[in-house]
Amino acid sequence: MLDEILDVIVGEIAKVVPDVVWGAVFLIFGVLTTAVGVATVLGVATLDASALLGGVLTVVGVSLVVGVLVAWYR
Repeated sequence: MLDEILDVIVGEIAKVVPDVVWGAVFLIFGVLTTAVGVATVLGVATLDASALLGGVLTVVGVSLVVGVLVAWYR
């Protein structure tokens, strides 16, 4: 019941918001994630985290940015 309601809400939001806006949101999120990841790896971030977490954040951020750019290129 709850999953059906959530599916309808998310589906309607996805219909209303254009693909370019979704791409811009993911691009900004990817750039910020990459920046935090690199800062964590270099040890200059205020996060008290390991270099492994920084590496994971960097990979996720770069994947988001590349994915958006590939989608826009097509």
